[in-house]
Amino acid sequence: MRSAIRTGLVSGFVLLFFVLIGVYTTFEQLTLSGLWLTIKGATASEIAAQVPSMTNPQFSRIVTAVSAIIIGFLAARRAPRAGAMFARAVGATALAGAMMGLFLVIVDALYAAGFNVAFVFEKVKPETVQALLFDQPPLIGAAIWVILMAAFGVIGALLTLGWNALQKRRRPAEASRASETTTRRVQTGALIAAGLFLFLAPLFIGVYWNQVLGSIGLYVLLGLGLNIVVGFAGLLDLGYVGFFAIGAYTMAVLTSPNYPFGWTFWLALPVAMIMAAIAGTLLGIPVLRLRGDYLAIVTLGFGEIIRIILKFNPYTGGPQGVLNVAAPTFTIPIIGYTVEFNSSTPFWYLIFFTCIIVAFIALRLNDSRTGRAWTAMREDEDASEAMGVNTTRAKLLAFGTGAFFAGLAGAIYASRQQHIFPDDFTLLISINTLALIIIGGLGSIPGVIIGSVVLIGLPEVLRPVSDYRLLAYSALLVVMMLVRPEGLIPSARRKLEFHEREPELEIIESN
Repeated sequence: MRSAIRTGLVSGFVLLFFVLIGVYTTFEQLTLSGLWLTIKGATASEIAAQVPSMTNPQFSRIVTAVSAIIIGFLAARRAPRAGAMFARAVGATALAGAMMGLFLVIVDALYAAGFNVAFVFEKVKPETVQALLFDQPPLIGAAIWVILMAAFGVIGALLTLGWNALQKRRRPAEASRASETTTRRVQTGALIAAGLFLFLAPLFIGVYWNQVLGSIGLYVLLGLGLNIVVGFAGLLDLGYVGFFAIGAYTMAVLTSPNYPFGWTFWLALPVAMIMAAIAGTLLGIPVLRLRGDYLAIVTLGFGEIIRIILKFNPYTGGPQGVLNVAAPTFTIPIIGYTVEFNSSTPFWYLIFFTCIIVAFIALRLNDSRTGRAWTAMREDEDASEAMGVNTTRAKLLAFGTGAFFAGLAGAIYASRQQHIFPDDFTLLISINTLALIIIGGLGSIPGVIIGSVVLIGLPEVLRPVSDYRLLAYSALLVVMMLVRPEGLIPSARRKLEFHEREPELEIIESN
């Protein structure tokens, strides 16, 4: 039961953390229909007018139920027998509920004794405590927390039991292949469903969320490019923002009326991508013999050098940047209708279809002879070179291809913003892009997409708790990395590296 106790303690602390930073307070005031209106960009008065009911509960109740089911599933997933599954799930969720109940009882007693707990924890007010206790006496409210968490933990154990039963119906030799096939089908189905949703999303969400989707899409493009360099080839690049800046400034200089070129977006786009690819190849030449931390430091310096050059170069506008970058126009064949890119919606569709094309290219590259050379070089560069892999060519191809996609993202970004400045291209972009492919899973194309949603989209979802938004987001990332260190959707090889000893550990725990 040690793993169940550990899961329960971690989950309990996460729930308490959400209470302390005000997440529960905000979600208690937000009904399910109110959340939908928030996504659609409704006014504050329309959102506040939503009344809680059995069919329209507070969003905090839904979050609590889902959290308990996930806790039960995580606690039961490694149990060898059905009885142990239920025991671990109930134990973990009941422990988390008990921690929450005990905290609420203590805080209620402190308020009753005259202590102002809100002076230290601003979000923990008497009315918040009463709401969390279900408007019941403290001990009864705490007992309700334990019972509800344990009940939802049973549901999590049932989900685990059902999944294991489906797997045991197959022969052991077929189970692994069937599991892998099922995983791929689930991932493919999820991506198709997500693609349809994202294609239709601009029709029913507000302008703000369209802008957020566009930012997520740009980071998907950056992540797909960096995933080739880091995930496929194993080259740690911290100066990736430099190629992003080169693509953006090439687009800006060639299309802005402040310069003599006057090109259109579609004419300047391939030039921006080629310029970034040339810069990536040129960067790869002097760093061919560097590995690991040394390569990271050199590439980090490259990104900062590009930013400083752009900041103090009068031809690129210096610190004032480049204004009035041209937006694209697109004429639909046959009907002759011209689409003006004067809002976030057409730019979202441009980014959406670009992401699909780039993801397809990255997938084909990974399955190609070049992709296998990158994989061999990532695993052991010396051994791959001894087996005949041209590591010089493979490295230059990785740097050039990754920079090519970064230049594409930079060109679209400049046109979308219509003005760019050197301080738009800081080290933080490289760090965020690297973080999203680690969160999603190194070497995994679906992982890049999920990582972008988590890293870029989740902070915006948490904006209702703006005072502690980044704190809550950071805590969620820490928990996620503890639960799934290999990433949310890791590649098969990386998943094997992280879980190759799990069968041995399960045997040890069962004994």
